[in-house]
Amino acid sequence: MGAQSNKQEGGRLAQIMRLPQKRSASRILLSVNWPFAVGFALCQTWNVLCISLPDPITYTAPFLDLRWVSLLTALLLSAAAVVCSKKAGALLRSRRFVSAIGAVAAFGSILGPVSALLPGASVPLIYLAAIAVGVGFAGLFIAWFEALVEAHDMMGLAISVVIATVLTYPLANVLSSDQMNHWVSASIASVLPIVSVLLLGARPKHAGAVPPPETTVPDKRKKWLLLRFCLCLLLVIAIIETVRNLLLNGTALSFYAGVVNLGALALKLSCSVWLLAIFDARNADGVSAIYRTAFVLLLGVVLCIPYLLEGSWIAHTLLDLGSFFFQFTVIMVAFEISVGFDLHPALVFGSARIAWSAGALSGIGLEAICRGAGPDGVQAFAVAFGLAAAVAFVFVFTERDCVEILSSLPLPAHTSRFKRQCEHLAQRTGVSERELEVLALVAKGRSAGRIAEDLSVSLATVNSHIHHIYQKLGIHSRQELLDLIEEEHVPL
Repeated sequence: MGAQSNKQEGGRLAQIMRLPQKRSASRILLSVNWPFAVGFALCQTWNVLCISLPDPITYTAPFLDLRWVSLLTALLLSAAAVVCSKKAGALLRSRRFVSAIGAVAAFGSILGPVSALLPGASVPLIYLAAIAVGVGFAGLFIAWFEALVEAHDMMGLAISVVIATVLTYPLANVLSSDQMNHWVSASIASVLPIVSVLLLGARPKHAGAVPPPETTVPDKRKKWLLLRFCLCLLLVIAIIETVRNLLLNGTALSFYAGVVNLGALALKLSCSVWLLAIFDARNADGVSAIYRTAFVLLLGVVLCIPYLLEGSWIAHTLLDLGSFFFQFTVIMVAFEISVGFDLHPALVFGSARIAWSAGALSGIGLEAICRGAGPDGVQAFAVAFGLAAAVAFVFVFTERDCVEILSSLPLPAHTSRFKRQCEHLAQRTGVSERELEVLALVAKGRSAGRIAEDLSVSLATVNSHIHHIYQKLGIHSRQELLDLIEEEHVPL
């Protein structure tokens, strides 16, 4: 009964969120913590450059593609963060500890050309560089996610993905140039994590001061959804990375550079406007559409595998757009899981980084198997990938799961229609102005204790207000309150 009641309540809240919302681009931009958005964007850009181009850590013969070392390191460290999430979170809030991680990541990026100066020790130094980069893949990302969750800056997180997309294009063109000196390219790669860590120092003093919303979702249900989310992420990343490696041999930045990718960049920026608007409005129908679109794009990528291998620019653009779309959706869902379900950020994003690392590792291995299988083998892999994509989106983690997670979030303060409905309901039923404040907070999922803290009154006073509100409205639960708000017709 408890699970059914929770599902009904989440459905009602989702229906409220489907109501038209006025979205202000200026309000979104003003609400973003820009140092955070830029800092995390630099971290993501560095990740892309290191994974797409092993050259920053490999400059001497024999050429060694050591992405697997970096990914395995990231996987193991992310697993440690998940197992000891509270301790990991405390460490990642330490400026000194995160600065040390940034220094290790930068060291790994610059060690490539250094290893070329020491032929006798070049191979061990290159392996050391790969491990150092893997430390950054795990530590920096989890630290940034934790900071953005503490700041409740969902739009900053979303915009960081867009900024990273914009930054990657010019950097990819510069680094893929044959005229670029190895020392310069390595220096660029090493500067990014350092600047990222410096911007992380701009964490607001009040970060973490906002208590998490109350949620009635059972703990087992939360962890089950997180597990299925990570499994879906693993399957999709494995598919995307396999296809990308087939196209590029995993060793070039041409996937992010050139005239073709300029068109893909324009498409991604256009999609970003829609994505930001949907997530800002907490629009459940829109989120379902985003998830379905991500599935269609991924399926299109799988169907276009033969054309990708032939160098078709249309298929190439589809892969680029599909990868961006899924990355944006995943990072936003991870934020919603952490905030809406009150799960520790290190647990949530550590789990996501495990799935990402495992998926990227699988992509490296599957690409080698696929190439050895010949043309018929490629066709067979395309069919298998299509089935895996369908299983991931239809059975493992579905759009209904996305909406359920979305409905667990507290309603945003700028939902003007929701406010008008509450005010109209209060005027019609004789609810006082003070009781209206309590009514709105109860509808948003706040606990009585949290409401007392927000309004600077005693817990007994809040309980008294809630009792009077329920009496005046003739209801007995928050679900019935949500029903009334949803059914309240507000004059235009």
